[in-house]
Amino acid sequence: MYENPNLDYLEQLAAGDLTVRKTIYALMVNEFDSDFEAYKKAKLQNDAQACIALVHRLKHKIGFLGMEYSYQIANRYEVELRRNSDRFAAEFDAVLDQIHEFIQKTPQL
Repeated sequence: MYENPNLDYLEQLAAGDLTVRKTIYALMVNEFDSDFEAYKKAKLQNDAQACIALVHRLKHKIGFLGMEYSYQIANRYEVELRRNSDRFAAEFDAVLDQIHEFIQKTPQL
């Protein structure tokens, strides 16, 4: 299933306040970028514990962007990592790439 990231939840939180919207979006983007880079590094280093922690953090950004199906993929991937399996890794990585692309294309609110 393919779904697009969206800012509907952000709009709900901001309730029309441009300053709140900008602040929350900037925070989410900064955290996503940092966690995404750390995840890629941990994955390259085969650091399972770091990957588990970062997948957990990243799945909340996925949910924030209204990607319910992708959130479930992240959740399943986190469970699999705890079982020493990389099942769902490709799907999860594709979601992260999609979000990264979305952020790059979305102007700073």
